[in-house]
Amino acid sequence: MAKNKNKSKVYQANTILKQRIGSGPMNPEIVKRAQQVLDENKIDFSPLGFEFLEKLDTILKGIESKENDASLDEQKQELTRPVMELKANAAFFNYPLIGNLANIMLGFLETIDELDTDAISIVRAHHGTLNQIIQRKMVGDGGEHGKVFMEELQNACNRYYNKRKK
Repeated sequence: MAKNKNKSKVYQANTILKQRIGSGPMNPEIVKRAQQVLDENKIDFSPLGFEFLEKLDTILKGIESKENDASLDEQKQELTRPVMELKANAAFFNYPLIGNLANIMLGFLETIDELDTDAISIVRAHHGTLNQIIQRKMVGDGGEHGKVFMEELQNACNRYYNKRKK
């Protein structure tokens, strides 16, 4: 009989973690207050977002100038880190559009077999788009502009894939 691949695996928290936070169900009032903090978060994401974009820009410049002589996998990992940080932090600061675009970029970086000029151009365009979103403080999903940004990034990735198939 085949094992159920969809079955969840349960990991037990270690004793130090249990001592710090306790065990058992969480108090609904604590969950409600935590959600309220997230919903009412007014912290400016710009400094953090620009920091991640600066890291991405530095990595891109190293790859473009051939100063970064790391392997393809290492270069892709370097590019992935700031994109992943943007994805992980953007939604917390009410920038889900950045998280969605970063998610598309992460998928692209995972699937490409080389960092040629076309791939770097796509990452560069992604960088520029995120920079503009943060500069213009486009919080939320970006509305119609957000949909267009996501479609265009996905279309650029698809054109890249199709060009490589030939």
